[in-house]
Amino acid sequence: MRIALHVPCLVQARRPKLLRAMREVGDALGWDQTVPRGQTCCGLPAWEAGFEDAARDAARRTVQLFRDADIALTPSAACHAMLTRRIPELLADDAEAGGAQALARKTRLWCDAVAAERDALLPRLHFSGRALLLDSCSRGFSEDFRTLIAAMPGLTLVESLGDCCSFSHDLSRRHPDIASAMAESQAAVLRRRKLDVILVNEPGCILQLEPFCQTKPIPALLHPAEFLADLLRK
Repeated sequence: MRIALHVPCLVQARRPKLLRAMREVGDALGWDQTVPRGQTCCGLPAWEAGFEDAARDAARRTVQLFRDADIALTPSAACHAMLTRRIPELLADDAEAGGAQALARKTRLWCDAVAAERDALLPRLHFSGRALLLDSCSRGFSEDFRTLIAAMPGLTLVESLGDCCSFSHDLSRRHPDIASAMAESQAAVLRRRKLDVILVNEPGCILQLEPFCQTKPIPALLHPAEFLADLLRK
């Protein structure tokens, strides 16, 4: 089974260690994984800003890059929505319409694929501390992934939040003051929870919240791939 890793533009530009972590966990699980070369952007920022022609160009490129993969895994809940819903809509009347539908069918969230490997992972994991799973507004963590994290020896899973951190390409661009106020408010709530780690399934949310999580106490703010890769190294 050929697994192709989708690398969001934010990860390429701001958090390359997330890709390294994804590959480390996949290697530990024995996955046959590749990273298609030439990835830029799936088209989400252009689509959110209303530039549909630019979004279609990015969508076509994405479809072509992942054409030969059996499974496409993305670490981003926002990009998952773009790959599985928006790209098929954008390319419905395009020559790549069939490819867009095929991409939607084979795209999964990275966390969901890892949750299916629970039996292989759990014996190798241990974490002493309090963890919270912070759901993205685009799509929350699956019950299978929550079960995996909750079953980890030494880990106490804390009830999650339902608030939005304000990550949105368009919201941050059009209304930066509102976005910053929303992120600061959520970060203040998170700091009061006395957490050791916050796991977030959207890289954009991590980047949005990080500047507001620098005052003590400072919980680690990580994508699950980074968290699991660190535990496997130990």
